[in-house]
Amino acid sequence: MTLDPVTQEILANAFHSIGEEMAVVEYRSSFSPIIREMLDFNCALFDAQGRMVAHSEQIPAQLGLMQFALQAALVRHGGVLAPGDAVLTNHPYMGGTHTNDLQVFMPIHVGAELVGYAGSIAHHIDIGGTFPGTESAQTTELFHEGMIFPAIKLVDAGAVNEVVYDLIRANVRDPHSTVGDLGAQLAACKRGVERVRELCGRFGADTIVQAMGSLLDDTSARAGALFAEWPSTSVTVEGHLDDGGFEGTDPVRIRLTLTARDGRLSIDFTGTSEQVPSGMNVPLASAHAGVYFGVRCFAGHSGIRQNDGMTRLIQLTATEGTLVNPVFPAALSARHLAVQRIADLMIEALGELLPDRAVAASHVSFPAWVFRAHDPRSRKDTLLADILGGGGGARADADGDHALDTYCSNCAILPAEITELEYPWRVERTELVDGSGGTGRFHGGLAVRRDITLLTAEADGMYYVEQTNADFAAKGRNGGGSGTPGHAALRRSDSADWERLPGKGYLRMRNGDTVSFVSAGGGGYGTHPDGVPHP
Repeated sequence: MTLDPVTQEILANAFHSIGEEMAVVEYRSSFSPIIREMLDFNCALFDAQGRMVAHSEQIPAQLGLMQFALQAALVRHGGVLAPGDAVLTNHPYMGGTHTNDLQVFMPIHVGAELVGYAGSIAHHIDIGGTFPGTESAQTTELFHEGMIFPAIKLVDAGAVNEVVYDLIRANVRDPHSTVGDLGAQLAACKRGVERVRELCGRFGADTIVQAMGSLLDDTSARAGALFAEWPSTSVTVEGHLDDGGFEGTDPVRIRLTLTARDGRLSIDFTGTSEQVPSGMNVPLASAHAGVYFGVRCFAGHSGIRQNDGMTRLIQLTATEGTLVNPVFPAALSARHLAVQRIADLMIEALGELLPDRAVAASHVSFPAWVFRAHDPRSRKDTLLADILGGGGGARADADGDHALDTYCSNCAILPAEITELEYPWRVERTELVDGSGGTGRFHGGLAVRRDITLLTAEADGMYYVEQTNADFAAKGRNGGGSGTPGHAALRRSDSADWERLPGKGYLRMRNGDTVSFVSAGGGGYGTHPDGVPHP
């Protein structure tokens, strides 16, 4: 029986609403500021085959790959999860991102019938490993990057696997937050299970299963029709990362060829650099996420949802052993820097394909840091994590957005009040950087500068700022200028001078030291008719 269009649309929106409600449960239940303040997580619903049906709207870098992780988990567990199970996975070579991103999946059963799955992915502040906060561009193998969970059962037929929790508590630097945030993920999945069961009670389980499949087929038909309208041609673009993760190493090339043909898209990464001996590599699932984001930017105006119906029409080709398809156990903790560049290249390629919708490039500098310090007020060790936005690319009719965590990221900045209340740091300044956006008829968005001062005896941790090389700054479009590059600098407590830091590294600080992070500006669009830049 075919569902009538009204019921189909009601249920499609219900699935989306359930994903959003799951997200509310998660961030209101979480312990770590990186989830409850910066929103570095996502929730989603999947059908019984593990295909993504609907999702919440937080971090695009996580959205496009959750079904890869779920399907790998199902393979490991014989194709299906039993009622009352919950699996935990973060394995980058089993559909994951980096090890900080823990994914939890629960089956949704109504009686004996499997209707689908509820899932959550969230960045955890620390999952063990060499560096405080786990993440670093300077890991050299996956085993430096903390605990690896290859789709193990966190809950088995309703019984919590306490051994897993014991292992986590014994191996992470902030067990209270990690275990608490994992509980928030379970709570979000439980809410998804409850809400889908309620829909089944109202409409019938068979109708819900049918609606999921019909939604994916309808999305696929809409996306295929849209892609068929695009010029049948290929576009090749390339961009670079500043280096291979360590100061003095060569820039790393990412090249992709986008081809639109017969209602489908193919993206070929031939010409991309080989994998690097650092944490800058990208797991294949994350490469998909960067590509999907770019496509969604150019397809979303048509009301096309991002789910398996759209993504099944997008084919990636990436040679094994390259940056975007590394061989185990290559490190990939800082994979997000390359994912952002992939998204940037997709925006550029699609702009070439569809020039009437082209925009200037946004920043991909993504300044981020995790610093460990003992807080004498609480007598506890703390892990301060933060991320800066930067300049968005200008459009044909508007300036770029300021202070935006662009493309696949979409994290919020950590509020200064939280920084100073919960950590032994003082925020000296958070400001827009005048003149950082590219010039043109419309200016690129402005970068952000944040300075923080240590208020306890010592601190150490990792940081990185990509796009510090002006040659790789955010490009202007149609004659617009490039944005300014990002950078990091340190001022010791006994000096008035700023010391420029490498783009990626590990920092040790003393009481009174101040570190400054500056993101990159966005590209400008067009030239002013009289040659004078738009004010």
